[in-house]
Amino acid sequence: MSSTGMYDRIVHDYIERDGGVIVLLSEDQLFQRTLRSTMTKIIGTKKDCLAFAGSTSSAVKLIKKCHERNIPTVVFVERVIAGKPSTDFIIAMKNLIPELRTIVLVGETRRENIAYFYELGVNNVISKPASMNNIIEKLAFTIKPQGKLSELMSEGKTLLDGGDFQGALKISTKILKIKPNSPAGLMLAGDCYLAMEDHNKAVKAYLQAHESSRLYLEPLKKLANVYEGVNEEEHLKYLKKLDRLSPLNTERKCEIGAAHIRRKEMNMAEKYFDQAIETATQEAMSMVSGVAERIAGAVAESSPKMSEKYLHKVLETKGANLSKEDIATFNKLGIALRSQGKWREAIDNYKRALQISPEDEGLHFNMGLAYRDGGERRKALECFEKALQCGPDLYKVSVNVAMHFGDLYSEMRRLDEALRFYEEAVKINPSSKVAKDKLAALQKLLKG
Repeated sequence: MSSTGMYDRIVHDYIERDGGVIVLLSEDQLFQRTLRSTMTKIIGTKKDCLAFAGSTSSAVKLIKKCHERNIPTVVFVERVIAGKPSTDFIIAMKNLIPELRTIVLVGETRRENIAYFYELGVNNVISKPASMNNIIEKLAFTIKPQGKLSELMSEGKTLLDGGDFQGALKISTKILKIKPNSPAGLMLAGDCYLAMEDHNKAVKAYLQAHESSRLYLEPLKKLANVYEGVNEEEHLKYLKKLDRLSPLNTERKCEIGAAHIRRKEMNMAEKYFDQAIETATQEAMSMVSGVAERIAGAVAESSPKMSEKYLHKVLETKGANLSKEDIATFNKLGIALRSQGKWREAIDNYKRALQISPEDEGLHFNMGLAYRDGGERRKALECFEKALQCGPDLYKVSVNVAMHFGDLYSEMRRLDEALRFYEEAVKINPSSKVAKDKLAALQKLLKG
């Protein structure tokens, strides 16, 4: 059986045999449809295994109900829900149901974000947009981590939790024979030694675990805990290593600051306290940005002026942290400005966006539309030509885009090129009367 087929079987058995459910906490309609299609078309289940939640409170109710009925549950949760990071929800659910399996959905993934998610107890991270195969693979690994090592780890943890430290230590030895320097195997050994109060061997095992996987945070956390109250310098050293790998954890920054206070190192303490405030502020700003973007979307058609106000707010909250991911917001703001006849302001907006993404054909095209709104056709043509340099097939995206190209090139008496755009518009939508009429009129004109 191929790996893809194996993953399909794991998910299929989870739903059909085990009666498992999937709770999706998301406002993303596209991902909802993709997940439903994955279950029905790829997995082939007819069971009603999906539960959609639009808020954290409704998700909590669904998850609690499943837990009370002993129904296996996997939760997909957006990084941001209703403009608010889902951090508190993830922590609360993990505290309430430690065995709950969670997959976080993100629009962009940086290394420090992933490190922080795993610190929270998340099982997997999926970057959107996600393919059906990607969803199935991550879901399968979340339901059933693969291989013999996973089975041995489960057995070892059971023995450790039951107080059979020697038995668990034997399991860790088996794991390390199968996979030398296995971080999980070394962690299990370290936990055993720590429980047996052999601190030197525990520290050695944790250090080896960290060395074998530098992004694996658990060994560093254990080392920080081992030295807490015993050796402040070593305690601080491991806290700072954790901070470098996962810099979004505000509580740890406060802990580092407090450690410096105990050492009378006030300047260093202030540095980490400032970082804690800055990180918390960025998290809060992401909430403000998310709320403003939702408001702007809600009023986009009915009140372009109000949409403009809140789209400005989105960009303001990003400050100097604007990136290519904000281009869509710039485009929405440009549309809101043009809808009010503010074509000059729209052009300034697009110029600002082009400083971030100079080769974005959509920005050049939209700036051309703004120039055309203001009657500056020559500049509009320059923007359209730049758009085609960056994206030669841009005019094939939709009837409207093809028609805009055709209209401007026709106005500028570049009729042969206009003909090509009108032909493409009719090809995209043969039933478009406007496109057919303009094409026919231009063909007639060219025939003389």
